[in-house]
Amino acid sequence: MAIKIAICDDNKEDAELLEKALYNYDDTFEIIAYNNGEMLIDDFLDDNISADILFLDIYMPGIDGVKTAERIRSRNKDIKIIFTSLSKDHFQQAYEVFAFNYILKPLNIERLYCVLDRALDELRSENNYKISFKYKSSIHIIDWRDILYMESQDKLILFHMTDGSKLQCYGKLDDIEPKLPEESFIRCHQSFIVNAAHINKMGEAHFSIGQVMISISKKRLKHAKEKYYTYLFSHMGRGYVE
Repeated sequence: MAIKIAICDDNKEDAELLEKALYNYDDTFEIIAYNNGEMLIDDFLDDNISADILFLDIYMPGIDGVKTAERIRSRNKDIKIIFTSLSKDHFQQAYEVFAFNYILKPLNIERLYCVLDRALDELRSENNYKISFKYKSSIHIIDWRDILYMESQDKLILFHMTDGSKLQCYGKLDDIEPKLPEESFIRCHQSFIVNAAHINKMGEAHFSIGQVMISISKKRLKHAKEKYYTYLFSHMGRGYVE
């Protein structure tokens, strides 16, 4: 899958120089450029674009780079934000919006490629934990470690997340199960798949995740318990059995 990069810089020459350098690094990058923060924010909030990496100029008319980053970060906690600036004066603000890095202008290609190397290494590592699904017109990309359990209701799959939210998509658990890491997820019922990392108790015929009790069907009881024991032995201290 191609890496998606957004550039936001009101200086056309700086933006073009950065874009050229990025394509020279990897011509498979998918790059989109903006010349102001307002348009970038609108497209992000409306789900018109997604990006893995955002190069963001700090000094821009209207909404500056820091305020733009705050809005983008409120929607996307995973995007790698790399500030570009003529000044070192905004290091602290960059830290506060969890920027990945800070590159001074004029652009130093060697420095840029060093930062890119690190960003791409992290993205590859993080992508091992990602699954994606589509619901209506939106594509959701989530970290499977943040899933408590999945529940099938009629033609919908409900994702119960660690932050208390619920996401959903059309489909069957049979379709989503192969996308999940086999060692971490347990199909304990026709209607439920649980994340073993979040099980805090196993009863005679149920798993407990927080205050929620999830049934283990008779058909799947032996396999579910064996799989949970295997998980416990490989992740000592993450749960207990009643």
